[in-house]
Amino acid sequence: MIIHNVTIRNYRPFRVLKDMKLGQLGVLVGKNDAGKSSILRAIRLFFEKRPKIDESDVHDHSEPDDDVVVEIAFASLPETIEVEEGIQTTLQDEMLLDGEGNLRIRKTYPRGNLPKFRITLMSQDYLDDTFGGLANLKETELNGRCKKVGIDVTKAGRGYTNQSKREALRTKAKEMGKEIGECALELSPKGDLWKCTNSLLPDFDLFESETKTDVSETSFQSPFRPIVKTAAERPEVKDARAKFTRAIEEALQKEVDKIFERFQRHTDAIDALRVEPTFSWDKAVFFQLYGKDAFGIDKPLEKRGSGLRRLLMVAFFEYLAHKREEDVTNFIFGIEEPENDLHPGLQRELTQSLRQLADSGYQILITSHSPVFAGASPIEDLTLITRKKGIARAIQHPELDLGRIAAELGVEPADQITGYDACVFVEGKNDIMFWREVASALKESGHTGHDFEDKRIGFIPVGGSNLKCWIAIRAMKRLNRRFGCIVDSDRKCQTDSVPQKKLCWKSQCEEDGGTFIILRKREIENYLHSSAIERSGRTLHEYDDFTDMKELFGAGIIEVIRDTSSEEILAMDRYAENGGEHHELKETVETLLALVE
Repeated sequence: MIIHNVTIRNYRPFRVLKDMKLGQLGVLVGKNDAGKSSILRAIRLFFEKRPKIDESDVHDHSEPDDDVVVEIAFASLPETIEVEEGIQTTLQDEMLLDGEGNLRIRKTYPRGNLPKFRITLMSQDYLDDTFGGLANLKETELNGRCKKVGIDVTKAGRGYTNQSKREALRTKAKEMGKEIGECALELSPKGDLWKCTNSLLPDFDLFESETKTDVSETSFQSPFRPIVKTAAERPEVKDARAKFTRAIEEALQKEVDKIFERFQRHTDAIDALRVEPTFSWDKAVFFQLYGKDAFGIDKPLEKRGSGLRRLLMVAFFEYLAHKREEDVTNFIFGIEEPENDLHPGLQRELTQSLRQLADSGYQILITSHSPVFAGASPIEDLTLITRKKGIARAIQHPELDLGRIAAELGVEPADQITGYDACVFVEGKNDIMFWREVASALKESGHTGHDFEDKRIGFIPVGGSNLKCWIAIRAMKRLNRRFGCIVDSDRKCQTDSVPQKKLCWKSQCEEDGGTFIILRKREIENYLHSSAIERSGRTLHEYDDFTDMKELFGAGIIEVIRDTSSEEILAMDRYAENGGEHHELKETVETLLALVE
């Protein structure tokens, strides 16, 4: 499950924050003290069994009787649930979802006794009291409602469950034409329905910006306590303390090695992490991590730089996530300012790592001041938090002004733009290789007079409509450079339409004076010739202009373009239009070369 949107009332700087949408990798940007961190803390408050909240957390301009509210709508829901043990049903069948098909739960923290929260399920259900809120009723209550509307359950026999009674009541309501609308169903913290619903919710871990990154901290040591206990209870270690200590050290080292595997993705400054536990036999084991660098210096990691310790904590988060591999979609990270203490190059690596985690199923919510994180995020994933006169608000797409974000974060165009006479923005690094290979092959065979290097035309991967792309295009205008964009059509069949968002990009680009090209086929891989695919040693499968080539031949299939002749390129890009023959790739290359007169 992931958070689809959040509503906050009377919490810290938010008088009302309504239905703020959060993606798989949501990035909250804004100035200091705008309210970014308060959103993550409100989410943490929602998940806390014993809420840490007092009057200082209440919005300054609220009325004395205004309660604090945190409401979260969850998406990516489980296919089945068990309201009663052993009886399978669904959230939809039990009318527990809101109008958008999400599981929406509201927690209200009353003034005067803020920690004693109330739980409300906001759903689309029958408005008539006889037929609404059925999943929250016990057997005697269901029997009473059935009797009230003439449903006989006394002779139903074995197998007539509470679920069957709810189904019968809803069938009756439909027959009677009862109205369905938004309902607020109050749940008891000790009730079966809340126990069932609560068991579905994801875990939420908040990595605060001021969190100490020392290995000695309880937050780092605690997850390893069960490992220590398990190791200590092995029969072979009960005979002697030597065996006991050795087993614990091995168990800890094995887990730390898993962290180190991820740690190495971010830095090569440390060659190994070594566990050195200390023991107090009447207390829990405490351990220290030693890092050995390329010079053979072996010292506690806490004596290393804050940047390395920050990276260790990032690797630790990844480790915790992979400990839950059996249910990856049920874990959410909240990370404040992950750029702290990290060089911009490491920030970019961390951005890629977080994106990979998000693509694997985890939801990651971060606050950031860094142009690296904001610039790498699609506009749909960005939220700008502003604050005026003590009241914070969130601005999201389509109202989001990328120029304002750029100004607040100081995002500037990539330095390499100034080295080109024209630039072409593409969706990824593979696109750069593809178009350079095509242009080179066509030049060598005499079909074109130049390639992109001859014309000093550079390619910049920017993805879709994100902040980096917007800034780069604006920079091209300021530098009086010509520019173009090429994107895949993403069409899955001949009759399929190009996604509307790409048509919007085209309109925006052309308004700024750029050339925007949407390919006719699904993606660049669909222009690969079958002979070149066979020469690569791959088994040839049947495909057409709209086949998912990466799924059919593997992610690296685009490399085939390196061994593709100009004749094969022209064979695959041929199309007929207005009674004439055209060559799409050749014409695209010529259009881009013409950017430089």
